[in-house]
This record gives sequence, structure tokens and C-alpha cells, in this order.
Amino acid sequence: MLLALADFLAGLLRGLTHGTLALAAGGLVWGLVVLRAPGRAASVAAVRRCLVLVEVGAVALAISQGLALGLEASVLAASLGRSPLFDLLGTPHYLAGLTRVALAIVLAVIAHRLRSTPLAFAGWLMAVLVGGLVVLTGAWLTHAAGRLDGRAVLMALTVTHQLGAAIWIGGLVQLGGLWRLARRDQEIDAAWPGLVRRFSALATAAVVALVVTAVPLTWTYTGSWRGLVGTGYGSLIVVKSLLLAIVLMLAAFNRRAARAAGDHGGALRGYLPRLAEAETILLVVVLFTAASLSAQPPAVDQPPADQATVGEVVEVFRPKVPSLHAPSLEAMRRSRADMDAGAERTREAYLWSNFSHNVAGLVLLGTSVFALAALATRTGWERHWPLGFVALAVLVFLRAAANEDAWPFGPTPIWQIPAEGLQHWLAALLVLVLGLLEWRVRARARSGSPLSYLLPTLAVAGGVLLLTHSHTAFQTKASFLVQVTHSTMGGLAAVLAAARWLELRLGPPASRWAGAASSLAMFAIALVLVFYREANLMFPP
Repeated sequence: MLLALADFLAGLLRGLTHGTLALAAGGLVWGLVVLRAPGRAASVAAVRRCLVLVEVGAVALAISQGLALGLEASVLAASLGRSPLFDLLGTPHYLAGLTRVALAIVLAVIAHRLRSTPLAFAGWLMAVLVGGLVVLTGAWLTHAAGRLDGRAVLMALTVTHQLGAAIWIGGLVQLGGLWRLARRDQEIDAAWPGLVRRFSALATAAVVALVVTAVPLTWTYTGSWRGLVGTGYGSLIVVKSLLLAIVLMLAAFNRRAARAAGDHGGALRGYLPRLAEAETILLVVVLFTAASLSAQPPAVDQPPADQATVGEVVEVFRPKVPSLHAPSLEAMRRSRADMDAGAERTREAYLWSNFSHNVAGLVLLGTSVFALAALATRTGWERHWPLGFVALAVLVFLRAAANEDAWPFGPTPIWQIPAEGLQHWLAALLVLVLGLLEWRVRARARSGSPLSYLLPTLAVAGGVLLLTHSHTAFQTKASFLVQVTHSTMGGLAAVLAAARWLELRLGPPASRWAGAASSLAMFAIALVLVFYREANLMFPP
């Protein structure tokens, strides 16, 4: 079971490591630049809140990095039949990871003790030095450390890239925490416009560093336009870039509000914090996309035979007539037996995959159309559109069960189901919960209920699941042509989540525009599924 889920769990832990690093390191920069601690800080209460988040981030970083190292050792032990610990301790990668764990614990202790004297210069100096070392350890935990040419330059670019992301994301989390504190603290509320403007300038510098370092890193690791478009590594970069472009659009609105002279109660306290929340949602998905990147071999290292052409990628998304014919269960059992015996992927396997994806797309297409109708009409009946998710969940569960010959179609126990099948079951559970709770919220017109936020929350979880769901690390072209659909839908799920969040948080007319964007993202996901044809191969029914 561990080996089956190792790649998936490793992707989640890498994403958590990126996020907690941003919370710890980005929080320190926020305290120094925005709050101007030590010395004349905006507010002692604000500095304490900042240190609490830094401490939480450092503890969580130590845990997630430690679990990631433990998972690596466990997988190797299961594969080799012996403990590889002493061998791992001789590698720069493992030593860097252990060093990061130790430094993160030290940073957490410093932040905790600094909360009693939050403006102490010596305490902040120690925190910044340790935090800087935590960031530097990342140089030995990425693809850059394994390159033969230009290793030092690539490591430096990677650390700068990660630091820019940490400052931006960690600062957004700090901004959200400070906004909630400002609502009950008059001193912080009075300083809020100035703090927002300082963060705006800091975030701009962080984004510039992020983009400037991304260009040479991307070109080094992809090597060509075909490598960027036609490999799993390149497709994740494209998704990451498109999500960042959307975040930058939201950030541009926030920056314009922050620079508005004399704004002490309108945009800075109204829609700006809500847009910052949507930015954070999208950036969390970007972090997990970056985590998936680190699990993929760089495109430049993949042979041309395993890289798809632009035309082949376009063919994946070209409109096609959906397949509504499925092979029988008996034919599927024979197909699995043949493939388990070493045969190539069978005709029945391709037909089954196309059928299940296309039918799921048709169900979601109808659901998204009803969701769009709900924005245009107010008769009441259309509020039941989330029940379409329930139908989709049942379909995904039955598809996974039939595919793995498990209940109710076969005798395979759950512990023998491969990781991909378990991920499909987890996706079905997420969709089921999403549909039932969203239907309850909308049917009872309870848009202000905490349950209404489960749709964007579960959409983010679904997006992360799709982006970390990889068929194989060393992909053939056929495997990539499957993964590219998952990556695309993962990115669209992130857009759906952020738009739905804004629909709940903003007032009209902005909320209706956000609702339309959310439904259109769902519609686009449905089209990807409806036009799905595995590996671009077509078989007669």
C-alpha cells in the first residue's frame, strides 16, 4: 500500500513543504518590511500575530519535511529489503532535508520566545539568520542540485525563485491575519492603509524576482517549445504560468486600490481583502503544481520520442463526438488479465476509458448549464443544480469499481486496489460531499452559511488531487496525453474555487460576475471530459 501511494503522498508533502516555507520565511520578511519590526513597529499586537504565524509555519515545515524524508527512506527500504538510512545520510539531498528540519525547529523556538519581547533587535536578527538558512537548504532539494552544467547558477536562481514566492504567499496570509485583527484593534485599523501600501511594494518586488528567475529556469529545464508543450513537466509549467497570470490580474486590482490616495474606508477595507483571499487560493494550487514539477523529470532530459508535438496536444482538446459505447464487464476482466500478464494496453481498456470520461463530461456539462441558468433566472428550481455532482460522484465510483473489479462488480479488496484507483474513489467522495452540501446550501438559500464555503474548499482539494495525480514519473507520450487533461482540469478547478469564493465574499454586481466565471470554469472542465480520447487513439465500437 505504501509503495502504491508513495508518489501521491510525496507530492502532497512537497506541496505542504512549499506552503509552510512561505508561511515561515515570508512572515519574517513581512515583519521586517511591512510591520517594520524591530524598532518602531506599526503595532506590538500586529508583530505578535506575525510571530505566531511564523512559529506555526516553522513547526509545520519541520513536520512536513521530516515526513517527506521518512517516506523516501521507507520506500527505499521496501524496495531494497533493508534500511538505507546510512546510505541516505551520505547524500547532499538527505542531509539538506535533515538540516532544514533542524533549522525549522530552531526558528519555531526563536519565534515563540520572541513573542514575549516582539520588538527585540537581537531576537529578530537571530530569526532572520536562521530563516535565511532554512531557505538556502532548498538549493539542494530541487532539480538544480542534480544538474551537471551551471549547477551553482541554477541553485541560486531556484532559491531566489522560491524566496520570491514565499514572500508573496506568506505576505498574503499575513495580510489576511492582520485584516481580521484590524477589525477589533483601532490602532492597527488606523495604520491599515499604510501597511497595505508597503506590502504592495514588497509583493511587487517579490513578483519581479519570481518572474525574472522563472524565465531562465523554464528554458533550461524544457530546452525547446516542444518540451514546454509536449511533456508532463512542460504542461505543469504552462498551468502554473496561466494561474499566476490570473493571480497577477487580481493583484493589479489590489495594487490600484492600495495606491489610491486618501482611501481610508472603501476599497482597502472592502474588496481588497477578499481579492487577496482569492489570490491565496490560486497560489496554494500553484504551490502544489510546483511540487508536482519537482516529481517530474525535466523535459530536456526526455527523449524526443516521448515528447508530443503541438498538433498532438491540440488533438487532445479538439471537439469530438463523445463515445457512448462501453465494453462488457467480462471483456474488461479479460482485458485486465491480459495486461497483468504483460500484454500492451488493450482495445477494451481504451474504449472503457473514453466512455467513462465522456459520460462524466456529459453529466458535468448539464450541471454547468443549469448553474449558468441559475444566474440568469430567479424561479427557484434551478438552485437544485448541485445534485448533478451527486450523479457524477456515483458515476466516478462505479467506473473506478468496475475498472478495479471491486464491489459491486468484483471481489478485489480495497487494500489491493492500486493508487490510481484509490485516487478515483477519493475524487468520487469529494464530489459527493460537494454536491450534497452545496445543494443543501442553495436549496435553502443559505449563501451566508459556513457550508457554502465547502464548494471552493473541495474544488481546491480536487484541483490539487488532479495536479498531483500522475500516471508515471517517466512518461511515455501516451501517458502524457492523458496527464495533460488532468493538469488542465486541475487548473480550471482552481479558477472555479477562487471565483466561487469571490461570489460569496463580494456584493453585487461583482458577485454575479464571479459566479459566472465559476460556472464557466465548470463548463470548460466538462468540455475537456466530453472531448477526451485516450492517447488520441480511436477504436471502432
